[in-house]
Amino acid sequence: MLPSPETSASPEAADRTQSKTNPRRSGPSGPLQGQKSLFRVPMYRSSGTRPSNSERSTEGVYHARRPHRKSRSGCLPCKRRRVKCDETQPHCLRCQKHGVTCVYAGPECPTNEKGVVSVFIEKKPELVSPSSSQYSMYLLEVAEKIDELLQLGSKKRHLSDAVRALHHFHHATTPTIATQRVQILLRNQLMQLAFNTPLLMHTIIAVATSHLRYVVPDNTAYKMAEAYHWQQAISQYSKELGCAVGPHNMDALFSTCLLMTVHAFQLEEYNPRKSFVFSDDPQALSWLTLQGGLRHLLGLTRPWLFISMWWEVFMETRHESQAFEDPPPGREGLHPELADICGIDDTTTEDSNPYLAPLRMLTLLLQAERSIKSFSKYTTFMGRLLPSFWAQLAKKDPPALIIISWWLAMLDSTRCWWAETRVRSECAAICMYLENSEDPRILRLLEFPAEVCGYLLKHVRERAEMEGPLFIPYEPSQLDIDIQ
Repeated sequence: MLPSPETSASPEAADRTQSKTNPRRSGPSGPLQGQKSLFRVPMYRSSGTRPSNSERSTEGVYHARRPHRKSRSGCLPCKRRRVKCDETQPHCLRCQKHGVTCVYAGPECPTNEKGVVSVFIEKKPELVSPSSSQYSMYLLEVAEKIDELLQLGSKKRHLSDAVRALHHFHHATTPTIATQRVQILLRNQLMQLAFNTPLLMHTIIAVATSHLRYVVPDNTAYKMAEAYHWQQAISQYSKELGCAVGPHNMDALFSTCLLMTVHAFQLEEYNPRKSFVFSDDPQALSWLTLQGGLRHLLGLTRPWLFISMWWEVFMETRHESQAFEDPPPGREGLHPELADICGIDDTTTEDSNPYLAPLRMLTLLLQAERSIKSFSKYTTFMGRLLPSFWAQLAKKDPPALIIISWWLAMLDSTRCWWAETRVRSECAAICMYLENSEDPRILRLLEFPAEVCGYLLKHVRERAEMEGPLFIPYEPSQLDIDIQ
């Protein structure tokens, strides 16, 4: 509460007497003295007291805020712009004036649910002693909230595995799957959204347990929890896509689709023989086509994208990928050997050759820094591949396989724990599939991905055998002679 002005006669007289001899700014006294107040308001004087000239020149003038009603049910564009909404439905006056699509969110969650979220999100665990009872109580409260949200039916007062998984996601997993900018979004808006979206909560816990299982591969409990939460996440994601997609669920769908890349790329074991290149199953390429789902979602939600929590990230990615748009015709600037194997000449256009656009993108990626900093560029390549290229890849056409193998070799430089086994297994599979080719251009182009995945190509091995081992004749040293 704000301190109220003194009203008794004697303190006022004492204050007037002191102000004549030693003018000073009035302020709260008592136990609040020396502390900062949340609101700066004037300490009113009695009508018979006038401030001195020195007080008038040094003391700031503060005006009490006019009482107003906060807009808690305003439209999403007004909330995003941090302006007051008149809450007129279906279109508020401000949005009509600026020609903006007016969208209202669904009903908000109850206050007690938001309390749990704020405790978990805003109260940093490192600032509270893990041994304190307060710390234990709020974690138990969060555990009950998650069990209720996911309908796990737990009746025990214990710290659930889900809370541990969320803590691991917050502190350990996010730095391994996102840039610094996206990490902030994952730890704040994403977590808040998850506490009201079972679909997203399952996905986050699944990603965290996948990471835990990668770190501790022999833990069977992690393996069972990972399988359960991924199954729930995929099932609910498919069900949500079958319903209407709009501003009420687009952020949950965007977030789930992006996080599912971890599940799609993750491979249990290194086994090139299980690659799509040795399979006729059309689903064998699903790990690579997942980003096409994000592109579909972006098309469905285009009118409302500007109010998405991912808007700034998408715009940043779009800015980075502008060079990928409208590839110029011809082979100028392309990797010469790759252009040859793809049949691209000076008259080739995007319509006449399905490899021109992917090769243009690949050429730009070759100039990027080989590190996690280029991760978004690598994933953009995957999301912008067109159906004409997918058709050639499904046929195992050598140029398509070469392009994908080079992209995988560059993706390996990001050192993503969830992708490294997939990258090396698929690269080795492509090398095994094409290493018997009679085209020397294909064999030369295979050497880059083969070196990355550690696969010894047949022609490289034969060449080494023909050259023979380097033999240096042994000559005894003076030490050997003395010993004899």
